[in-house]
Amino acid sequence: MRAGCPVRERYLAAGRLNVRERQTLESGRDTNSLEPPLASSPSSSQSEARVSWLGLPRFNWSLTLLGLCIFTFAIVTFRLPVGELGIAIAAVGLVLQPGKFRVQSPVWIYGAFVLWAFVASLASSYSDIALGNVLESLKLLAIILVLVNALQTEGQLRFYLLFFLGCFVLFPVRGTLVGGDTVSGRVVWNYIYSNPNDLAALCLIALGIALGFMFSRSSPILVRMGAGISAILLVVVILLTQSRGAFLGLLAGMGPAFIAIGLKRQGRLLLFAGILALVIGLAIPASVWERLSGITKLTSTSTIAQADPEGSAEQRFEVQKVAWQIFADNPVFGVGLGAYPLENARYAPALGRKDTHNTYLNLAAEVGLPGFMLWCAFIWSVLRYAYRSRRLAAPGELATQQAWIERALWGYLVAGMFGSYAKLTFPYLMLAVLWCSATLLASPSQRATGAARTTKA
Repeated sequence: MRAGCPVRERYLAAGRLNVRERQTLESGRDTNSLEPPLASSPSSSQSEARVSWLGLPRFNWSLTLLGLCIFTFAIVTFRLPVGELGIAIAAVGLVLQPGKFRVQSPVWIYGAFVLWAFVASLASSYSDIALGNVLESLKLLAIILVLVNALQTEGQLRFYLLFFLGCFVLFPVRGTLVGGDTVSGRVVWNYIYSNPNDLAALCLIALGIALGFMFSRSSPILVRMGAGISAILLVVVILLTQSRGAFLGLLAGMGPAFIAIGLKRQGRLLLFAGILALVIGLAIPASVWERLSGITKLTSTSTIAQADPEGSAEQRFEVQKVAWQIFADNPVFGVGLGAYPLENARYAPALGRKDTHNTYLNLAAEVGLPGFMLWCAFIWSVLRYAYRSRRLAAPGELATQQAWIERALWGYLVAGMFGSYAKLTFPYLMLAVLWCSATLLASPSQRATGAARTTKA
């Protein structure tokens, strides 16, 4: 209670206060005052709501979230075959979940893409293969639907990201660095990580999550240090895969942000860059830089054969010319989802069953221009909504985390020009997470705070 409060002086001698006056004394404000009540400090309310050892907002567990975590553990680590069990638990949680069932616009757009892929498969010469891939896309649609309904609070969302990062670093990253194999000198692990280009592209997504936690000011020091170590290990794995596409994606997605940070916080960035340079200098052999230097040879058809000694870049260029021809011959329905390698062998027997090594050409050739446009609309709708929501929201941990995931996905899309990544699951999980994050940032409280800060500025 503050000294000099009129209500307190009026009733202190009488020794009796009604409920409204007692609340007034506890808040330290006169009920007769025309001054508006002081808003509680966001920082104080947030700090009270945080779990001490993780630094995350408190959240309630649900069957949907539990099932989602089980599924994520299964598809990231491949330690236990419990992915379908996780989805079943999450589906039961959706049925029992109180509140409105959310079917957001990206779900409808991706559903339209799956529907078109189904229609295209009926016109395909490889309908059995195409229908099998459509079924996998339908499962992915169900997973996206589960995810956008499971992550409804900031605490749930950031815990899921931390869980995903932990699974990825402890299994694929650790497995690659400790007990991994190599293919022509390029590191790989197993399962979906047995392709060095796929491994590098998936590391880009995990890197965005790690950097989001590392640059979160309110996270505990152990969480930030763990995220920083994870980020360094992820960069090392990306370089050891010698994936030129992922390397360009890393530069395009993360480079501008690090330049901006360096102009504002030179000390911190120099410390991180110094540690990263030391680790890279000790862990990365000279052969990695020799292969990556071949990027400069990719700018001209006359020098593309010199990009690498094994001639993979030149072969990819020939495959992509075939892909253009396949798309030109099948512009509406394509050849069927997942059927491109067979059609490539039919068009160019000398090349055989080859992948396009280009996400966009691959989709256009397999599902035609309408399917390709639907897929692009799905990606663009999420990234556009996320960017707009973040720009209007108040600065905070969630906005910081979201910004780094956006950058990681942009880097992933750049890498997609050098690899076929449309059928990998992880980017769709992160797009759904991004939509949930943007929805939370677009809440009235976040927009009001953001507008107030903008007006003040």
